[in-house]
Amino acid sequence: MRDKEFFTLRAPHFLLEGRSRAGHETFFRIRDLGVALDIGRCPDLLVSMDHVFITHTHLDHSAGIAFYAGQRRLQQLDAGTIYVPAEVAGDVRELLVVQGRLTGAEILNAVRIVGLSAGDEVRFGRNHLVRAHAASHRVAARGYELVEVRHHLRADLGGLDGDAIAKLKREGVPIDETYYRSLLFYTGDTDRALLETCPALFQAEVLLIECSFLSDGHQDRAVKYRHIHIDDIADFADRFENELIVLTHFSRRYDNEDVRREVRRRLPRALHDRIRLALPEEWQRL
Repeated sequence: MRDKEFFTLRAPHFLLEGRSRAGHETFFRIRDLGVALDIGRCPDLLVSMDHVFITHTHLDHSAGIAFYAGQRRLQQLDAGTIYVPAEVAGDVRELLVVQGRLTGAEILNAVRIVGLSAGDEVRFGRNHLVRAHAASHRVAARGYELVEVRHHLRADLGGLDGDAIAKLKREGVPIDETYYRSLLFYTGDTDRALLETCPALFQAEVLLIECSFLSDGHQDRAVKYRHIHIDDIADFADRFENELIVLTHFSRRYDNEDVRREVRRRLPRALHDRIRLALPEEWQRL
């Protein structure tokens, strides 16, 4: 995909691809898992993703929902699933019904629309789930946490041989314990309140966090439009346990050099090695 703002970023356990500029378009793809986070205008590379998690319904994050449904139908793909905040699920279904009337093609049955409330979990594949978190924005919004689920032999049984473990299993004694590893947290569009109320975002291996505003004088705009300013992130610098912190959703008033310069200047040096910018490779590192 040739795009001056399209990026790819190798995270510890997956390749992250996408594009993110405030008011224009935001989407991310984790191809190996068949997952999209937001859909933007729905570029072709998202049509084959079976699971699409929409953080909120502002058009730069969700305009492509109808196109996705139409393309799944046209390409005779199994119904994909689009997850949206529970408050808007009915409206999204109605939108697809209207779009079907306008185009003369039934597209609602090409997808499943699933509303998610904070705390809901979606299992997919053998070893993964996505957990929805409350997010504060101007419309109903969710953050999403991608979690790997593994089953290990209970630690207290580690010294037993195979026969003894098999005997316990025949007797109905649980021999496994479940292990959860938070691989990614995606905030979507939100404001400082998420940093104040959601400990999970600080603990994921990869944090994909909105950072729309960067400059002096724009703090009030961040508050007004319920977005994050870089100073908000700096205020919580000592809490980030993440291996990578990927800043996204920069306002279009900043060019790539502005973004890198302001992030480098305003965030503590202790964070610099872990920071990545959701920009092409030559601009990703500070």
